[in-house]
Amino acid sequence: MMQLILFTVPFGIDPAQYQTLVVIPNYLLVLGALLLWLAFIVLGIIARRYEIVLAERTRWQFMIFAPTGILLFAVIQFLYCGIEGKMMLPKGGVDYIAYGLFFLSGVLSLVANVRFFKVTKGK
Repeated sequence: MMQLILFTVPFGIDPAQYQTLVVIPNYLLVLGALLLWLAFIVLGIIARRYEIVLAERTRWQFMIFAPTGILLFAVIQFLYCGIEGKMMLPKGGVDYIAYGLFFLSGVLSLVANVRFFKVTKGK
C-alpha cells in the first residue's frame, strides 16, 4: 500500500521522510483548500435561503462564485504536487497563477461575506 502513495524520491532522502515532509502535507493542503471552498459554498446556500425566507437581496450568486479560485488552486496543487509528485509548484508562471487565484478568491469571498453581513445586520 505504501508503494502506491510514494513517488520517486529526489534528493537522496529515504521514502519515509519524503512521505512525511512532502506527500502528506501536499494532500493536506489540497484537502484544506477543498474544505475551505465547501465552507464558502455552504455560506452561499445559507444566504440563498435567507433571501428566499426574508425576501431581502443577499447576492448569494456572488457568494457561490467567489470561492472558485480556491477550488482551482486545489486542482492545480493536486495536479503538480499530488499526481506528478513534485515538492512544490513550478516557478515562473504556474505558481503565480495558483496563488493569484487563491488570493483573488479570498478577497472576493471576503467582500461577498461582508455584504451578506451588512444585509443580516440591517444596513
